[in-house]
Amino acid sequence: MDQKTIRVMGVGNVKVAPDTTRLRFSVESTYEEYEDAYTDAAVGNGELQKALQKLKLPKESLKTSDFSITRNREWNRDKGCYVYDGYKLEQSLALELPLDSILVSKVIATLGDAWPELEVKISFVRKDVHDVKLQILESAVKDAREKAEVIASTLGHKLGGIVGVDYSKHRLDISFHERDYVCSDVMLTGEAPKGIDYTPDDIEAGDTVETVWYLE
Repeated sequence: MDQKTIRVMGVGNVKVAPDTTRLRFSVESTYEEYEDAYTDAAVGNGELQKALQKLKLPKESLKTSDFSITRNREWNRDKGCYVYDGYKLEQSLALELPLDSILVSKVIATLGDAWPELEVKISFVRKDVHDVKLQILESAVKDAREKAEVIASTLGHKLGGIVGVDYSKHRLDISFHERDYVCSDVMLTGEAPKGIDYTPDDIEAGDTVETVWYLE
């Protein structure tokens, strides 16, 4: 008679403190002519580079994730089709800094003064995730064993040895929930404030592992 087995899914969850502040800047403007959009983008980005020098930050620290100048179109009910109306400039940039509210406030104020049309969001992330991944895996395996022991006992059995662990189908790619804060226009102009008053929450992350156990 084949030995009975049970299959159990273990879930691992951890809470970790963020170690990095991520600033996401974006700008969206419309222009009558393509040349105006291109010129404004060139001037704006040039001012940002000057601002980075003023802050003594490497120019490569501000990374562009998206840039486009496209024809702006709107739906015309009377004509029953889209009509083109000028050009739209869209650009997204990102900058990562330590968890330092004074520095973050200074950077936001300086870059916002360099390009007033910028909008910014603040989020908090964990860059070094190696140890976190191991903690999640350990937690998931422990959870699987505890569940297996309860199931075996309820069925009137003892938990036997491990048959197998299926983790190959899972990619331990921790996706942190980033908590965004939209900064007011006041923070984007004038002198740098003393500091943005924020306390970042711990970030929750998790994963699963499937285990198979013998029943005695």
